Amino acid sequence: MILLVTFIFTVCFGTAYCCLADPPGAKALALKAAATSMPVILALYGVLSRGGRVNWLIFLGALLCMTADVLLELYFIAGATAFGLAHICFIMAFAMDGGADWITILIFILIYVTIIGVFYRDIPGLSKLKIPAFLYMAVLSIMASMGITVGIVRGGISGILAAAGGIFFVCSDCILGFRLIHKKKEKIYRYAVMTLYYGAVYLIAACGVI
Repeated sequence: MILLVTFIFTVCFGTAYCCLADPPGAKALALKAAATSMPVILALYGVLSRGGRVNWLIFLGALLCMTADVLLELYFIAGATAFGLAHICFIMAFAMDGGADWITILIFILIYVTIIGVFYRDIPGLSKLKIPAFLYMAVLSIMASMGITVGIVRGGISGILAAAGGIFFVCSDCILGFRLIHKKKEKIYRYAVMTLYYGAVYLIAACGVI
């Protein structure tokens, strides 16, 4: 039941945010955070019902994502740092859940090289943000590769959710990066980024419940 309720409210709050996000205001930020609060509640349910360090780390990661949602609109570097910390929490959770395996290295290389390949023409123009961008891409790739490894090693619905959550995060951040670098204003980009992002956080939170 909680899976369905949190999913519905995530969709409702997320859709409302996308409709009000241009220009961003206090109401839009509240809706943005409210949408992410649903996966946070779902992850908290996982902690209370099952306990364990894995669920605590997933909860903390989701909570950091919700914090980053607001910070990203106010101070980009602080928001990106919060997202980096969230990914570290997810990495630790996946590592404890079977996500650290030899195949993880191969998946990491594939994801990291693919991301760099997508943005290789834009990297020289990042200037002082070049090193933080490479670090963030590395952390994101590690998280996603570990999530996919959990899916391969563990299997089942929980493993599939972990893998899908990692993949959704990579796709969301790549679209966001493209949108910011090329200053794309079309709403379709926002809808794509937020749909994939909310999906990613929700799926990772759900893998600790199922």
